[in-house]
Amino acid sequence: MVSSQEREALGSEWVYPCVAPEQLATLRTWMAAAGNCALRGWPALQTLVAGTVLDATALPDHRELLDDICLWRVLTRPDAPPPPAGLPLQIEVSASADPWPAVVTQWLSDEPIRALAVAQLGDGTWLGESLAEAEQGRLRWQTGWPRKGEAGLSLTEALRWPAVAAWTGLQPSHDVVRTLRRDPASWLLVDRADWRRVLHTVLLGPHAANGLQLLADLGAMTVMVPEAVAMAGFHKSCPLHHKDIWSHTLEVVEKCPPRLVVRWSALMHDTGKVLTRTVRNGKVHFFGHEAVGALLMEGVAARLRLPAELRDRVTYVIAHHARANAYLNDWTDSAVRRLVRELGEHLDDVLAFSRSDWTTKRAGRIAEVKGLTAELAGRIPEIIAEAQRVPPLPKGLGTYVLEQTQLQAGPWLGRIQQWLEAECDAGRLEALREPAYYLQAVREKAPEMLAITPGTERQRRS
Repeated sequence: MVSSQEREALGSEWVYPCVAPEQLATLRTWMAAAGNCALRGWPALQTLVAGTVLDATALPDHRELLDDICLWRVLTRPDAPPPPAGLPLQIEVSASADPWPAVVTQWLSDEPIRALAVAQLGDGTWLGESLAEAEQGRLRWQTGWPRKGEAGLSLTEALRWPAVAAWTGLQPSHDVVRTLRRDPASWLLVDRADWRRVLHTVLLGPHAANGLQLLADLGAMTVMVPEAVAMAGFHKSCPLHHKDIWSHTLEVVEKCPPRLVVRWSALMHDTGKVLTRTVRNGKVHFFGHEAVGALLMEGVAARLRLPAELRDRVTYVIAHHARANAYLNDWTDSAVRRLVRELGEHLDDVLAFSRSDWTTKRAGRIAEVKGLTAELAGRIPEIIAEAQRVPPLPKGLGTYVLEQTQLQAGPWLGRIQQWLEAECDAGRLEALREPAYYLQAVREKAPEMLAITPGTERQRRS
């Protein structure tokens, strides 16, 4: 399950109904015991079962669409035993008990997307005319694809396709894409809340790159987030070679943990490169693209009416995403401490993104990047713990020792304090006692630390 540290401050941004492997086994056992019970789904749904049951109650509009795509729909006989608790199921009870295959076939005919209209019976067999299409990874409209705006299909319903692609890995056939992209401007007729709903569902999907690419292919992304679409093919307009930042973006989005802040940051982190590219001395540069990308994100947030907190956190990550990426293993503890201090409350967001912001195919570079990010992730908790550690020695101890010994300040005083701290950590001395207690301990256990020879470190006070 998800630890409390991993949950976002916006609420539970995690995608909702994946089924854990042990739950799937429980579900199949119940199906077999219930007789001719049928589970409606598709073979590609098996790619979701390795996830964890997560909560998305903080995003009700997103959850509504996600439930429509991913909930297991079960058809049972009227006398079937109740299903096991704790599973994301939608139960439908058949009004007719026989003949069961015919009942299931009729049930499947109500599914508008044909590749999803398949069912698994309690004995493990699959039913459905579209089973072959589902196995081929293609989506088709059950009764033929109507034109946008015609009866039987609204623009809002058409936006389910990218969400389905992002969650199943299935893709619509070319005729579907060709029909939907005939008039890209028509997507302006869709309510902004529906834009936000589908974008959030797509961004959080296990196959988010599929959904985002489909949104671009349909022309919907051109009106929703044109700043992102501008990256597609941008590398081809430069006389000098640089990486395809659109392909890089899709790969990074899918590698990021499925949290809205992190995946929005991944989608928008390189948008500023389109406006900042320069060529100097035979090299391509994108100076200041982080700040420009953050500015572009503010416009996207206003257009989609994103929550202010989500907007602020995403723009911060975009503006500072290069900060953690600059880490090298020769950084001192002071440099890491400065990074922690500068990023403040945004530290987890920036680190979660930076761990995924690489797309190199070179094995050596991959190992180097993973090693550096793992090292930084390991050093930061140690630095934070050290900063939060309560000093075991009382304030004013150094002044007290100088007054009692009549010695001048010098390196010896720091060595004494380090020794006392080590003794406290080991439990041989009590913490936060009066200064006299610690001076007496030094005199009894380590008197040589007070034997300062005149002329070597500091002269005795006159």
